[in-house]
Amino acid sequence: MNPSLEQMVRLSRLDGGMVLADVDIAAFMGAFLPEFPSGKRGLPGVDLQAVTGLSALFTDAEIERASGFRVLKKQAEWLCGRLAVKQAAAEVLSVSPRGVTVDTEPEGAPFLADHSATHISISHSGDHAVAVVSTRKERRVAVDLEQVEAGRMPHVARVAFTPREIAELNGASDAEWYRRWTLKEAYLKYIAKGFHESLKKVEILNRGICHNGEVVTGIAWDTPAFRDGYQLSVVWQA
Repeated sequence: MNPSLEQMVRLSRLDGGMVLADVDIAAFMGAFLPEFPSGKRGLPGVDLQAVTGLSALFTDAEIERASGFRVLKKQAEWLCGRLAVKQAAAEVLSVSPRGVTVDTEPEGAPFLADHSATHISISHSGDHAVAVVSTRKERRVAVDLEQVEAGRMPHVARVAFTPREIAELNGASDAEWYRRWTLKEAYLKYIAKGFHESLKKVEILNRGICHNGEVVTGIAWDTPAFRDGYQLSVVWQA
């Protein structure tokens, strides 16, 4: 990993047999798009094919794909998510990061085009994009990352939590609300539903993760320590 990558990518191993890559989006933009400060990500997208240095990390097809997004924020998040996968997969598979290519299932779930038995998951929020890659073949994994924002939970509670969940969370800290929310999102990614199923069909209760009212078996989960101001959750096949 070259010095510039060391400043923007952090690799770690998680319980459950996963490698986590954490990409600092602000550092990525500082390295490749210094004329656009991190706080200016709402600007229109740019022609990334003209950006010096990206071709060392991404294929021409990936740069072209990212250039197609209309907003700079989406371009940066997409590239950093791909960068996270490349770095984590390279660690697991002992291959060149640039040669790692990601494709998507019809419902939108990402997978490694040349190593489909090695499962991956991507998430981003705030200034960070993350990816997890399983160290065991044919074992599903999923990750969700959320930036903690003051005052956000009342709205999230209305759209994402059931009365049973809200009752259990009565008086709980914001950290516990975020922990359960990210577990809920990670589980939906785990079953490849993502945005295609209501968050209220998944309940994170004291007795476990429930889907359509039934306790889910055959999975494990964790909420490992991440960075201040963020909540990270992972779900994997037990």
